[in-house]
Amino acid sequence: MDTCIDFFRNGMTSLMEHSLLQRLLLALVVLGLAKVLLILLKRLIARAEVHHRMDPAASPLVYSLASYTIYVITLLLVLHIAGVNTAGLVAMVGAASLAVGLALKDTLSNIASGLLLMFLRPFKAGDYIECGSIKGKIKGIGLFNTTLVSLDGLYVSAPNSALSGNPIVNFSKNATRRLEITVGIDYGDSTDKALAILRDMVEKEPRFLKTPAPQFFVAALADSSVNVSFRAWSKNADYFELLWKYTDEVKQRFDKAGITIPFPQRTLHMHDAAPIINQD
Repeated sequence: MDTCIDFFRNGMTSLMEHSLLQRLLLALVVLGLAKVLLILLKRLIARAEVHHRMDPAASPLVYSLASYTIYVITLLLVLHIAGVNTAGLVAMVGAASLAVGLALKDTLSNIASGLLLMFLRPFKAGDYIECGSIKGKIKGIGLFNTTLVSLDGLYVSAPNSALSGNPIVNFSKNATRRLEITVGIDYGDSTDKALAILRDMVEKEPRFLKTPAPQFFVAALADSSVNVSFRAWSKNADYFELLWKYTDEVKQRFDKAGITIPFPQRTLHMHDAAPIINQD
């Protein structure tokens, strides 16, 4: 802190010897340089994104931190040129920093959480995540919050601390994902036949991976059906297309093979009861 005060006191005292017009022109030059620095900063970040040296999700946070630093330095310079005792201002801000930090602890927590998310990288731009009730595709990490877009196109803004302090499920990070489809068949139908249909269906689809090997099994003996399932791995990018396609394909193949997918049903047994004789 003393070094900063000495810098502003000794390095910039000569500015006060200039006339008012000269100081005004100098202040305009400082503002112009700050504007140029902000433009260069934006271009540098954009170039880093193009060459994949920086995740686009972290760009808003990096730009915010750097731009606010430029704003603060520019403000101090302009105030000093205008004749304000910036050394005293810096000392006052330093003395008040503890009180300000306590008053803005939640805000500072979001900033720290944003830096943590940027360095740990639990997700990147374009990843679909779930974190408690927060769901959506990542757009970017800001200074205080992270922005997402939900599957139905809604804008979502979540505090950085809400993401860094809770488990995050990233649906896009891994290259492969397991698909599982479970279908109920009638108790009178053959499970061997149903599993053979599922096995034939999976083996003929090249987008299902051979390793890990697909699994076919009877999952449960439910109240109204015998549940048969298959599990097969695919590339993450193919997951939903395969899920939608083979949910319909299973129904069509079972219908063609005469295998019934039953509705929920209950069996009621009726017994004859002795008639009630009215004694009146």
